Amino acid sequence: MVPGDALRDDQRRGLAALFGDAVRFDEPLAPRTSMRVGGPAAALVNICDVGSLIALLDFCQSQGVVWTILGLGSNVLVHDEGFAGIVIRLGGSFTAIAITGTIMHAGGAAPIAAVCRQAAQYGLRGAEPLVGVPGTVGGAIRMNAGTNVEIGDLVRRVEVVSAGKDVRAVTLPEFSYRSSTLARDAVVCAADLELQRGDPVEVRRELRRRIQERNASQPLELPNSGSIFRNPAGDHAARLIESAGCKGWHCGGAEVSPKHANFIVNRGGATCADVLELIERVRAAVKRDSGIELETEVHVL
Repeated sequence: MVPGDALRDDQRRGLAALFGDAVRFDEPLAPRTSMRVGGPAAALVNICDVGSLIALLDFCQSQGVVWTILGLGSNVLVHDEGFAGIVIRLGGSFTAIAITGTIMHAGGAAPIAAVCRQAAQYGLRGAEPLVGVPGTVGGAIRMNAGTNVEIGDLVRRVEVVSAGKDVRAVTLPEFSYRSSTLARDAVVCAADLELQRGDPVEVRRELRRRIQERNASQPLELPNSGSIFRNPAGDHAARLIESAGCKGWHCGGAEVSPKHANFIVNRGGATCADVLELIERVRAAVKRDSGIELETEVHVL
């Protein structure tokens, strides 16, 4: 999220004049997030090409409007009051994937699952550990998502557009656990990932194994936003939460999953306020039990 002011009525008119049917005002965001909670966006704009993205970011900057990118909504919570600015959804050319040799050129809005499937189809290995990441290439790069392999291990080149810039720039951010040095106002248009040649049958087998493992260990049958907390150095958030006795805790329709303690699920009718209250209760319990202050991995709009 890039800070700014709420969208005013005159700015709504300007946005509609610039982007026409690509803009939806007061658009519900709960259906667009994997936790299925939260209020509406003042405006949601669907962007399918770099030129339109540059124009929209110019508008946001010149008007001082708060804005954010929303991918698949898998690592985000939206406040019940909604988001007072502009939510940008990338589509069209931003979802394209192309392969040349062992280099995959993937659009910023390409789902990680599609990246893994296409790599397997071409007999390229290296991306299989990412198959459980329920987001897009751009979101994964921003937070360096992954498991035993992080996407930053594969990235060789990133194309970005930044607010106030009228060209697409190339960069290679530095990566660390669940973070990157990507500028806050930079939008990932595409990235080059370096993979290795492998046996297509073996790559597909490894993908299936990892998907089955994920399905068995995570509460994917219920709405959730993925891992709530980052793993502290040398430990796992799920172990600490379970040790503190938090598994199965409820707040309204939100529950600490009995299946995986670092997941909060929406049992039905949960609000963002329910989820946030449960997060703080769990954080306090872990602090009392182990002395460790857990940091959230999920982002709140």
